[in-house]
Amino acid sequence: MKVGLLVPNLGPLATGPGSVDVVTAIALKAEELGYDALWVADHVVLPMHIKSRYPYNDTGEFPANPADGFLEPLSLLGYLAGATKRVRLGTWVLVLPHRNPIVTAKMFATLDVLSRGRMMLGAGIGWMEEEISLLGAPFKKRGKLSDEYLQAMRELWTNPDPQFEGEFCQFSDIKCEPKPVQNPLPVWIGGHSARAMRRVVEHGDGWVAVARSYDGFKEGVEMIRVAADKAGRDMSSIQILVAPAYATSVDTFIEETKRYQDLGYDSFLAPLPLWSDKLEEGVGFMEDFAQKVTLEA
Repeated sequence: MKVGLLVPNLGPLATGPGSVDVVTAIALKAEELGYDALWVADHVVLPMHIKSRYPYNDTGEFPANPADGFLEPLSLLGYLAGATKRVRLGTWVLVLPHRNPIVTAKMFATLDVLSRGRMMLGAGIGWMEEEISLLGAPFKKRGKLSDEYLQAMRELWTNPDPQFEGEFCQFSDIKCEPKPVQNPLPVWIGGHSARAMRRVVEHGDGWVAVARSYDGFKEGVEMIRVAADKAGRDMSSIQILVAPAYATSVDTFIEETKRYQDLGYDSFLAPLPLWSDKLEEGVGFMEDFAQKVTLEA
């Protein structure tokens, strides 16, 4: 199987000047052990009081402490591109409304060049109204805005004379160089709603599936299948990367991956303990996991 990891760019291990030693150790150990990819999470600021409901646990409470560090993902990917040689690098997931799409497209193209074609854009529309509004995007229109941003970035990455005319983004008579090394640069869509599944079909190369349950995952796949049929897209062209969020130990994770492999999926995100304050705990998890499975980097 192919297995990626979330780099601890948030929480206790991302706090203070020692965070560079943490991300370096995780990245180098991942390459040594044969992991396929490293992913980084995205928030710019964390409000002290969050009323928005976090969609990926039962309580609805965002698990991060706003006082802890949260390393900016694109800056971190640039560092990781220089620190590693083989492992693929991506955002899990970049909140599209946070950033100007022209600047984002330029940064990802540059990162792809600097990493020699190892970059992946994991993208979503976001859930935290307080943060999205603070950064200047219309929260209630963030879905339409995000669709436009994805279209605009594709245009900038692929057209030597890019032009785009939308409600939220417009450009023409410009150059945006260099282009990414990869053509196309992979775009993975995050989310779990029916609209998010249509976004996978319309704008994505794959789905980053944070599965709160096995049955919930299958429901998401079925929504993608329905959207693909309507759009006339071959379902086999859509990749799926599975993160069984409910499997938090190495042994339970391995047991759950067998169920997904029976469905034909072989790409996973392992639950590295992000909230630990001990680097050795994360490294121990990586080593334990690698000893118990065969990694196909």
